[in-house]
Amino acid sequence: MLKEKMNQYRKFLNKRVLTAVGLCVLVAAAVVTNLLLNRSDTAETSANSSEEVAAVSTQRSTQTGDFFAAYRTERDNVRTQELAYLDAIVAQGADRDTLSDAQKQKLDLVDAMETELTVENLVRAKGFSDVIVSIHDGNVNVVVGADRLNDEQVAQILDIVLRETGKTAENVKISTTL
Repeated sequence: MLKEKMNQYRKFLNKRVLTAVGLCVLVAAAVVTNLLLNRSDTAETSANSSEEVAAVSTQRSTQTGDFFAAYRTERDNVRTQELAYLDAIVAQGADRDTLSDAQKQKLDLVDAMETELTVENLVRAKGFSDVIVSIHDGNVNVVVGADRLNDEQVAQILDIVLRETGKTAENVKISTTL
């Protein structure tokens, strides 16, 4: 009886060992196949990489230019609507407080537009390809047409914004298009 159990155990153990060895062989084959496929993909990729980098760079420039143009167009449209709304309030002959508030809002809007334009032009004069400045509720957002900014460039932009707007650094956010 003991011999019979030993034979059953050996058969069971042999099946397990053969199964484990078979799985190892399959895994090794999968790894080798993966490596061979990656080598051919890498060769194709490196051959086309310089062309792809140039295409992506051109596409980014186009998208960045489109972003700035679209933003300016949208900003101008919104401002025109805001001014028309305020003009309508003034034309309706509202009460004194409402009229005064509408005129103040118009002056604030015109002042913000002038300041934004001034800051944009001064930042462009520092050598940046394009820039958008948005002043709203005491905050200033600056988006620069660059891949990244170093500390000196951020300091230059911040100096211009602080000097022209009179805002504090905590209320200024500078970012790039990427």
